[in-house]
Amino acid sequence: MKNDLLKKSKMMILIRHLDEKEFKDLGLWLRSPIHNNSEKIIKLYDILKKKCYKSQKDIDTLTLMRSMEILPKGSKSKDISPKHIADLKVICSKLTIQIQDFLVWHKIRNEDIRSNIHLMDILLGKQLLKLVAPILNKTRKMQEASPLRDIDYCIDNYHLTEIDLYLSVFQRNRDAYAATKNTVDALQAACLSQLLRYYCAVSNARNIVKVNDEFLLMNVIKNFLKNNPKVRTFTVEIYYLLLSMLNDETTCDYYEFKNKLFENIATFDTNEFRQLLNFMSNYCLRMFREGNKEFLEEQFEVFEMGLQYDCWTTDVYFSPHLFVQITHTALMLKKIDWAYNFFSKYQDYLSPDIKKNILHYCDALLSFQKRAYDTAQTHLISIDNVEDFMYRIEYKILLIKIYYDNKELTFSNIGEHPIYSELQAIINYVQSNTNKKMSETVRQQYSNFANFFKRILNRKKKLIDAYEKSPTQSNLQALQKDLTDLNPLIERQWLEEKVKELMAALE
Repeated sequence: MKNDLLKKSKMMILIRHLDEKEFKDLGLWLRSPIHNNSEKIIKLYDILKKKCYKSQKDIDTLTLMRSMEILPKGSKSKDISPKHIADLKVICSKLTIQIQDFLVWHKIRNEDIRSNIHLMDILLGKQLLKLVAPILNKTRKMQEASPLRDIDYCIDNYHLTEIDLYLSVFQRNRDAYAATKNTVDALQAACLSQLLRYYCAVSNARNIVKVNDEFLLMNVIKNFLKNNPKVRTFTVEIYYLLLSMLNDETTCDYYEFKNKLFENIATFDTNEFRQLLNFMSNYCLRMFREGNKEFLEEQFEVFEMGLQYDCWTTDVYFSPHLFVQITHTALMLKKIDWAYNFFSKYQDYLSPDIKKNILHYCDALLSFQKRAYDTAQTHLISIDNVEDFMYRIEYKILLIKIYYDNKELTFSNIGEHPIYSELQAIINYVQSNTNKKMSETVRQQYSNFANFFKRILNRKKKLIDAYEKSPTQSNLQALQKDLTDLNPLIERQWLEEKVKELMAALE
């Protein structure tokens, strides 16, 4: 077990994702003889608590083996044998299993309604009907007191209604029909909300990758709900509106969903609200890249709403893609101070593995916005070991923008300037068949940028080169129209500015 393998082990991944209370409760769990009777597992936990968890530092295999007394003090790495590794793996594996069991128990323990539902199922199986009724009434009150009206609410409501039906049947209640109808209605709401939620997810993904898969039942359900509004409970209504937004793609659908959601934020937990905001963000980005400029402001509002409700920091780390996207959006809206404040406040939420590169890139974006082109280029040069293809292209695009805007393109160097090689590198990269992770939509938006910018660069060359025939205003107006009609496209705003600069140069 090499150091890097220990760092990436399932045990360490789980431990890194426990908050302080969970980690403390895990220690109590391990010390309970009901759950664990191995002193070695407790010892491993105590060592990790002392050397890793609080400091957030990694522990190497040799140190861990010494602390666990698998190896004596003073041992060297060369003393580690396959047996030592096997012994450590056994203990780590047992702790991993304990962590997983603890997480299941911890989740059930902290969900009173679900716990009561499990308890009532057990009591019904034992025919202890008198014990079920008061628990059912108590659980109903708990459920109604909660502001949440998400899918979990629908599912819990169905289970509680079903238990009420079982009680009616066991007690030979003559009014069992009403209980049966209530169960059917609750099941319908639970099924519809769950189906709609996944139809929204697949529609969102389909809009990104541009596949032609058909979901016949989805259209049937949409038409059914459209013609039967009384069936649309609150939760069903939310996902119905979202599905309409994602599939019909009209601005009216977007604003109707937005208003409904923002008026009822408290009805969803943070994770679900974040997912709904992500759907909105993807929609806004797509609309903006298709030329609908109002959706840049809309996307910024979505990002601000997520920050206000701590949606983007509920995971262990802030999503690097989202971090960059928020920074970029703010800068496109000329909100430089806001971007600096965001950058300063949330940079420590980034994963240490990628933090350095993300900060350099965002610093480059900020410097570019301030026209500090040399500083921006220095930050880009400092980025290394980039695995994500999206970042590779984004870095190159920013470098091309720096080359173009720093006014270094002259009559003497325009034919040999590195901007041409960087541009061709992007074209070659997006056209390569080896980039299988790149969806066709993503490939097309980068390809459209590169090809259109090439046309701008050619006209720039003609303006600079005295031996070339300068472009005419009508020629540039045609270029401007082509830009308006070009979809999908990234950096549309910057490209529009460059076309306008060319037109101004002819005046």
